[in-house]
Amino acid sequence: MRGSCACGGIQYELSDKIFIANNCHCSTCRKVHGAAFGTFGHAQAKAFRWLQGEELLIGYGSSEGNVRNFCCICGSNMPSVFLQMNYVRIPLGTLDDDPEIKPAAHLYVKSRVPWFEIMDDLPQYAGVVDLRELMKQ
Repeated sequence: MRGSCACGGIQYELSDKIFIANNCHCSTCRKVHGAAFGTFGHAQAKAFRWLQGEELLIGYGSSEGNVRNFCCICGSNMPSVFLQMNYVRIPLGTLDDDPEIKPAAHLYVKSRVPWFEIMDDLPQYAGVVDLRELMKQ
């Protein structure tokens, strides 16, 4: 499975499946995506690799222990790799291929914008939830 930024300068590949996806309504995700929420897939970092343009990444420490990556040319929100946890968070909108997974839940709905109504039947959580617990459901 491959993905890229809007300008094509950064390209990446995931050699394994995404194990879970979610919609995040926190204010930071909303702002970095410029949308009502951000949609992310989660996978093992050992299955992820940059194909080109890694030097174009700019990191933003949005909270303690959390770095969000962006393309310095086009501003696309790019995957964030956390090697020490063997974890990668992939903005699903950057994928060029079908991830073959749909979001399992809405997180941080307490921060949801007032102009967007959640109309699906996915579970909704006021804040963060352990993704491993979501996978058991």
